[in-house]
Amino acid sequence: SHQEATEKEVERILGLLQTHFKNDPDTPISFFDLVIDPNSFARTVENIFHVSFIIRDGFARLKLDDDKLPIIEPSKDNEGREDDRGAGARNQVVLSLSHQEWK
Repeated sequence: SHQEATEKEVERILGLLQTHFKNDPDTPISFFDLVIDPNSFARTVENIFHVSFIIRDGFARLKLDDDKLPIIEPSKDNEGREDDRGAGARNQVVLSLSHQEWK
């Protein structure tokens, strides 16, 4: 089903993110490097969709680097997944990415 396929892809992307940080915890991942497929705009949009679930569920978080570009990192085990109403509540944003910008 579509739901099962989405769940598997979300788990795959989260696994990639966690593996990267296990191997190199001091090097953040550019959000765009993670989600952009240089050969497929449609796949890029799907990747952004799947990452949105990882952020929503508190398994990772987005921050801005020194250049004000988004970076993504896994949440620590005790942060982000407990209480959405607390001081560290997660926020969702709308991202615009046109086909021209993708190119």
